[in-house]
Amino acid sequence: MPLLAVVFPHLAAVRIERVYQVGAIVRVKAATTEPKSSCPGCGYESARVHSRYERCLADLPVAGQEVLLQVRVRRFFCDNPGCDRKTFAEQVPGLTSRHGRRGGTAVDVADGGAGSGVAVPVPVIPPGWLVRWAVRRCCGCCGACRIRRWRPRGCRGVDEFAWRKGHTYGTVLVDVEGGHVVEVLPDRSADSFAAWLQAHPGVEVICRDRAGCYAEGAQRGAPLAVQVADRWHLLHNLSGAVQRAVSRNRAQLREPAKPETTEPPAEGLEPDHEEGAAAARTRARHAEIHQLRSQGMTITAIGRELRLSRKTVRRYATAASADELISDERAPRQTILDAYLPYLLERWEQGCRSTDQLLAELRDRGFLGSARTLRRLTAKLRTATVTPARPPAPKIREVTGWIVQSPGKVAAEDLAMLDQIAARCPELASVTELTRQFAEMLVHRRGEQDLDDWAARAEASPARELRDFAAGLRRDWTAVKAGLTLPYSSGAVEGNVNRIKMIKRIMYGRANADLLRVRVLHRS
Repeated sequence: MPLLAVVFPHLAAVRIERVYQVGAIVRVKAATTEPKSSCPGCGYESARVHSRYERCLADLPVAGQEVLLQVRVRRFFCDNPGCDRKTFAEQVPGLTSRHGRRGGTAVDVADGGAGSGVAVPVPVIPPGWLVRWAVRRCCGCCGACRIRRWRPRGCRGVDEFAWRKGHTYGTVLVDVEGGHVVEVLPDRSADSFAAWLQAHPGVEVICRDRAGCYAEGAQRGAPLAVQVADRWHLLHNLSGAVQRAVSRNRAQLREPAKPETTEPPAEGLEPDHEEGAAAARTRARHAEIHQLRSQGMTITAIGRELRLSRKTVRRYATAASADELISDERAPRQTILDAYLPYLLERWEQGCRSTDQLLAELRDRGFLGSARTLRRLTAKLRTATVTPARPPAPKIREVTGWIVQSPGKVAAEDLAMLDQIAARCPELASVTELTRQFAEMLVHRRGEQDLDDWAARAEASPARELRDFAAGLRRDWTAVKAGLTLPYSSGAVEGNVNRIKMIKRIMYGRANADLLRVRVLHRS
């Protein structure tokens, strides 16, 4: 049956007797053909048949129709007197298994697309649930599953990844030299990591971040392995300390204010008035009264004519010009604050702008006026005071970047501004110097030679953030020195963590621990 051999290539080990359809199910009747079978207990070959029975196995669908295999198999006697089994059922390689209820159709879980991770030859199209079932059947460590074998010795990188961000986390172990995933652990704990290391002895180098659980697990599971603190995480921790130091000294980031200038009090407190309607009325009345006087009218007659008092008429009549009357009206009047004006101006130049504070100081000096009187004066002083505009202060993250980055990558104007900040704040100047020394030591991997001296200078720094950072290095000293000396890093680990995030998105919420583990190991 050449056509049946194409449609059912996995049934080559049996004899197909009949293929028929019952409703929506395609039934395939087959029988075994081998004259002998081996006992699964002792391996003894037997040809003595005890009985025959029919097994029903579900197979992958064909052309969208369900397939059911009806295979007639035999039960043999085991003639080996030393075997505990008396009878055994024969198994068809690649098709049946003990207590199995599905056909052993080969499913490739490594070469599939992004959605399922499975590829099968046409016309067999597996449903989604069957694909996940086949993937979960993989043991995760055999060559038949096409999972990459890894060397027991070498460098292993460890890091966390989120099952659910902010709630639960897992652990991924990576072969740093090969760049592929070795194992995926369901939790983030020292116990699981130590157990894995004990079950897989021979790890020589463990590259990790600054997490304490992985340091403890490595110490318990592989005490002879060299622990290496990742350089990127060291620089990231230092950047956080620098940012906290800059934030604490944020007042020093802005340029100091230039001194304010206040106009002289004679000019500033009594603003000039332009001639308005009152001055025009004064001039017109002065001219009218002088005209009536030239006609011979008396003071009393003029007052009766213009409805003015005799005193007012006499004042206009005796003034040679209207300017004398207007200047008298504009003459500054004496106030209760005149005696305290020099003291007020002195305090104003010293930077005191609070009306309440100035009022309290004047009360101590005997001032009996009201707060409203003083408030009118301070309002005029604020109008007369010229405050020079101050440039905006640089942001804290910007200054942190100027300090942490290499000077060659920072713009010249930013470097000039950083120099000005360092000149105003010696503490930030010390932070800048120590940070650049640490970055240079990290880039050139001179930890074995320079780390002790740098830590001593950091512990004596005026910035408490750097002192705390140095204390943290002391607690993980061996791993930090190895990270600043050896060429290992967690770059391959971080890349695989990003790949795990991509696989989780592709799986559309079906990223259970067992399924995601197999997917990550297969796609590694």
